[in-house]
Amino acid sequence: MTSLPSALPDLRGLALLVAVADTGGIGAAARASGISQPSASEGVRALERRLGLALVRRGRSGSGLTDEGLLVVELARRVLTATTDLTDAARALRREQDSHLTVCASLTVAEHLVPQWLVRMSREAPEISIAVRMANSADVAEQVRSGAVALGFVEGASAPRGLRSTTICTDELMLLVRAAHPWAGRSAPLRPRDLAGVPLALREPGSGTRDVLERWLARDGVTPTAAVEVASTTALVAAALSGVAPTVISGLAVQAELAQGRLVPVPLATGEQPRRSDGGPLRRRIRAVWQGPGAPGAAAARLLQVILDR
Repeated sequence: MTSLPSALPDLRGLALLVAVADTGGIGAAARASGISQPSASEGVRALERRLGLALVRRGRSGSGLTDEGLLVVELARRVLTATTDLTDAARALRREQDSHLTVCASLTVAEHLVPQWLVRMSREAPEISIAVRMANSADVAEQVRSGAVALGFVEGASAPRGLRSTTICTDELMLLVRAAHPWAGRSAPLRPRDLAGVPLALREPGSGTRDVLERWLARDGVTPTAAVEVASTTALVAAALSGVAPTVISGLAVQAELAQGRLVPVPLATGEQPRRSDGGPLRRRIRAVWQGPGAPGAAAARLLQVILDR
């Protein structure tokens, strides 16, 4: 790491010294810089003290640069030019950050919600381009924590630790079977204990779907039994339709199959009584997550605004 000198010159002092060279004196430099002559004089003296050099000759007839001052002015011009280049580059980078956004979304969100968000963004904020990655909810949270993406979308029973979040909407998971399954005509809600030892087509550990299901089953001390375990909603739907096993997935993912009667939801209960007023027991929140402590960056904040202003 490069160490900084103990007497680092002030950029304003360097700019004032350059103004003295360009205008011919401290009084003219003060006028050009929009400050009083005493302030200009003190600024030059402060620079001289920092550098340990006499930079300006002062006399009754006016002021002018010493030989050392002339050399320092040429170096100061380089420093000021480099500083301007740096600030211009930083400004350009900020503009680029504000116009490009990478997000990561859980599979359910990416497949069934993100497309409509992108359509609204293209209409309301066309200047922002968005790249979308897909992962399970646990991996989405890790990508946000690592800084790989600015914004993540997860689903689950609770918000990921160490991240700021806001709820986008709620989503209900369903226990689904094909129309020929014995449970298809069932009216009595299944309790968690009724699924003990029943093979299910499951999402992989780390997914929000798996997390919500495991929490519900744990109320009766049950752990899920896997007939198959996949990281694909499409594969779970296929497993249920082919009769491999019942599955638990978001209702967002099977709207067509439900409308056609190819998949049938099985009623579920929490404890002894089903919940009917606010949806089923496998209801979960879909959240946007980002690194704190404040609000997300400009492009991410704009996307959130578009999503929440639905």
